[in-house]
Amino acid sequence: MAGFNILTVTQITSYLKSYIDENKKLSGVYIRGEITDFRGNYYSGHCYFTLKDESSEISCVMFRSYADRLRFTPSDGMSVIVRCDLSVYQKSCSCQLYVYDIQPDGLGAKHLAFEQLKERLLKEGLFDEGHKKALPKYPEKIGVITSAQGAAIHDIMNVLGRRWPLAKLVLTPVAVQGEEAPKQLIAAVIKQDTVVKPDLIIIGRGGGSSDDLSAFNDEELARAVYNCKTPIISAVGHETDFSICDFVADLRAPTPSAAAELAAPNAEELMQTLDSNAEWLESTLKRKIDTLSSALERINAVKFKNLTFRKADNYAEKLNAYKKSLLSCVQQSIGKKQTLLSEELIKLDVNSPSNLLKRSVCRAEKDGAKLKSASQLQIGDSFELFFADGKIDATVINKKEGGISP
Repeated sequence: MAGFNILTVTQITSYLKSYIDENKKLSGVYIRGEITDFRGNYYSGHCYFTLKDESSEISCVMFRSYADRLRFTPSDGMSVIVRCDLSVYQKSCSCQLYVYDIQPDGLGAKHLAFEQLKERLLKEGLFDEGHKKALPKYPEKIGVITSAQGAAIHDIMNVLGRRWPLAKLVLTPVAVQGEEAPKQLIAAVIKQDTVVKPDLIIIGRGGGSSDDLSAFNDEELARAVYNCKTPIISAVGHETDFSICDFVADLRAPTPSAAAELAAPNAEELMQTLDSNAEWLESTLKRKIDTLSSALERINAVKFKNLTFRKADNYAEKLNAYKKSLLSCVQQSIGKKQTLLSEELIKLDVNSPSNLLKRSVCRAEKDGAKLKSASQLQIGDSFELFFADGKIDATVINKKEGGISP
């Protein structure tokens, strides 16, 4: 074999790999095909499958960093379009596609993920009617989970203010779209159920695109709603929109306004019903009373002659006894009051002004004018003293300071 260039297996496989890897036409290509023999490695997170069409097939690998970004789970028989690089697996010299992305052929990834999650939760029993809780007829506290700035909260407030103003509304504000929305929605459900503890909860938002509503298709949110002990009404989007949250909730409303109507009765209609029932009850009771009164009259007509006089005698004896007892009480009371009155009259007479005047009081006058102070008299002045039993003419001999102590 002298003169021939002899290559090793590794050299030829390495050459083929380099040749293909350097061919830009085989990098970042889109390939349509059907998935078969799909396998996911539990430990590494990598996915392995075969892509085939009517005539050929080729092995594929999708590493974990790309597989984690998928919005759905690929499965056998699914028609897809993959974005990939073609390369050679040098150990076996086999062509292989290194896949970066997978999209359903003719069906959006988000819609497919929605359908797959819906089917899985359905099989688990999260949508079972037997698990759904009945709504309270007359809620006193209603929890709401939605955006504080959105139209949904205003629609709910307007409807409840008109239909059932007796209820207290407790809002837990959340983001209803974006990456943080699912976490906030889950936390709000738990808070409402364990802290706020309303009679029922309304969760939802106004309409939007499928991307806007995707937060309500989160699997963990679905499980939080399922495990919630408080009845929940889901009102996500418009009438034609459906979310996973709608299927798990105890009741689905087409809009937030409709959720408010389902959450509480109409107070005005309830009052009309109560008035109607009151009229019926009054009429029924009146008829019943009339019937019983007629029956009582018939019974009394038979017993009246035998009972009336005996009862009248008993009542007369009791009345006489009460009369004597009352008269005795009144007389005793009058006697006590008379005694107290006599004692008070004696005290009043002893302390009357005339008696006091007789005992200790006199009046002084000078030239017919009453004297009120010693300063009105000088030494040598004449004046009169009037007592209860007579008058004395007096002359001032001496004056000293002081007087009657108070």
